[in-house]
Amino acid sequence: MNAPEYYLLHAYSSHNSGDGLLVKLSLKAIRAAGVTRTITVVCLDKASFAGYLNDPSIKLVSLGEFLWSRIRNAFSRRRSVYFGVGGGYLRASSKSEGWKSFIAHGSQIFMSSIGGRSLRIYFPQSVGPFDTRPGKMLASLVRRHVERIFLRDDKSVTELAHPGATRTGDLVVLEIAREAMEGTLRRPAAVAPQVYLVFRDLQGKPYRDAYLQRIRALMALLPDAKLAVQARGRGNSDDVFYREHLGVNDAVLLKDVLAEGNAIVVSVRLHGSLESILAGVPSVHLAYERKGRAAFADLGLDDFAFHASDFDPQAVADAVQSIVLDEEQYWSRVERSAQHSHQSFVEAIKHELRAFDHADHGR
Repeated sequence: MNAPEYYLLHAYSSHNSGDGLLVKLSLKAIRAAGVTRTITVVCLDKASFAGYLNDPSIKLVSLGEFLWSRIRNAFSRRRSVYFGVGGGYLRASSKSEGWKSFIAHGSQIFMSSIGGRSLRIYFPQSVGPFDTRPGKMLASLVRRHVERIFLRDDKSVTELAHPGATRTGDLVVLEIAREAMEGTLRRPAAVAPQVYLVFRDLQGKPYRDAYLQRIRALMALLPDAKLAVQARGRGNSDDVFYREHLGVNDAVLLKDVLAEGNAIVVSVRLHGSLESILAGVPSVHLAYERKGRAAFADLGLDDFAFHASDFDPQAVADAVQSIVLDEEQYWSRVERSAQHSHQSFVEAIKHELRAFDHADHGR
């Protein structure tokens, strides 16, 4: 029996460091589950991943290349295993967002079901809402064609109502928990740490104007804070937002901040916060979606997560000050809450792969 082909679907762009990290951690989990063969990564921004993934057995293809290859091999009898990158891309808050998600991501799910026997395992997701017509279609596609899906918040579990769903932590939360349990979580000693702010445009949100007022107020309360860029390109650049709305042209890259350490990061982007914690830099999160509050709750950091729509700038500044005064209490919370097991997640993947192989052996 031939070994299956392996794919990782839904990679976005490494120009967003959070999305790039999720791709790396997804590949790490696949390797930990025992897959040693070539993995084809399907990318929306293929060029951004060139030289980014340090693995010679990784093959990069664009979405168009993947779809065309599935059409050409529609009658192939080859077996395939498809993994879905962890993240929050299966959503449809509006008709416009729903159709974009259905076209970009639903097409990958549907085309992965064409051809020989196949298995789909989707890594920790936040999904929904699915109230719109394209949202309902997307949810139906996931329920019908994705055999196993890991969900990172309770609302996603309820909305998707998928028989193969398991509630677990975000991929970065699992990695943080693993390092905390092993005692390898990097915690550089901070002396008078520099505060960095990672904001993003929340265009389309009904509270956008109030959000802009609040982040400006927060900047006034933290006058020595500097802006940092986590994502640039593909129409959602932090530096463009800073220049057009905050009058700042010289923001540093978040990856450079984390490489140096000795910082505190306040981030609207969830993986700006989670990347920071994984790098040993404490973070306060301003969540604009359900995934953020859930992730910080999983880390035992509920008091350091606020909602972007109605946060009190003074309360956020106070949270930053509490870290400055006693950083140890922040890390103690993370260590006490390291309950979402990375090993259990990997074992669940192994179980699905073994079941897939055994089913073919029995044919």
